[in-house]
Amino acid sequence: MASSPVDECNGVFRWVLDVQSEWSCSDTIKSGREAATFWAQGKDNQRALNFLTAEEREKVLRFYHIRDVKLSLGSQLMKHCAVVKSCGVPWSESHISRHPNHKPCYVPKNGSGKHLEFNVSHHGSLVALAGCTDKDTQIGVDVVQVDTVKDVSKVRQEGWSSWVSTYAAVFSDREVQDIATWKPSGFPVGDALLTAKLRHFYAHWCLKEAYVKMTGEALMAPWLQDMEFRNVQAPRAASDLSVKDSKEDWGEAFSDVEVWRDGKQVTGVRLELQAFRDDYMIGTASSRLDVPYSPYKLLDLQQDVYSAAEAS
Repeated sequence: MASSPVDECNGVFRWVLDVQSEWSCSDTIKSGREAATFWAQGKDNQRALNFLTAEEREKVLRFYHIRDVKLSLGSQLMKHCAVVKSCGVPWSESHISRHPNHKPCYVPKNGSGKHLEFNVSHHGSLVALAGCTDKDTQIGVDVVQVDTVKDVSKVRQEGWSSWVSTYAAVFSDREVQDIATWKPSGFPVGDALLTAKLRHFYAHWCLKEAYVKMTGEALMAPWLQDMEFRNVQAPRAASDLSVKDSKEDWGEAFSDVEVWRDGKQVTGVRLELQAFRDDYMIGTASSRLDVPYSPYKLLDLQQDVYSAAEAS
């Protein structure tokens, strides 16, 4: 029996799954050529893998590091769950289609029924998915984890401007200048200053990645430096909000960014940047202004994903 379509499919639905504590992993075997094979023998891990096709399981178990295996597994499960819940098909009939540009989607094999446009991203221990059953709506999503420990160390070695310049191929000259010279309010110093600058940098990165993924092109798109984001602000982390404003894991959302390309402002694109916990940001891009975004939902693996798989 197929799961009922989700109510949020009237717009763009957005899900997040944290795989950090999912699927047990031996402390002594976290990477290596045989690590994935050994990991797959666990009872709970086998259960999750069995919801995938043989080809999908093979792709998941190709990874060298178990953290990447878990992210890939979470991504595959979320894709099928999105198809089942939004299109009302049994899990056994769920499959992942591809557009000519290789961007994933769901198209019914018999040509009848709902289509699903979606995009997936993962970083750190999070997997994010955004989807919409309007086949004329293009979707892009990107999640980034601000690794302040690693990045602050590199910045101190290289200097801020030098570190930023290593990413010049991704940003326009104006964006590079903005990132290099931006200063936060409140006059923080030391690591607090560098952390604020890094969040501003990753806000730029996350928005651009989400936009490019919406178009179905990679970060090597020839027009990449001709497109720029203006008025970029990093949303406040969850711990920076007052108690009355905080929604537990969720921080601030920011959507007042402007997109410019070849000196002209781009209209008709909806962008949003959402802070999650203290070190994550999730960017969403949509090609339709009139299609609303649902609030993000943090998935429960058992209640949201496994229940959908086992009900089919």
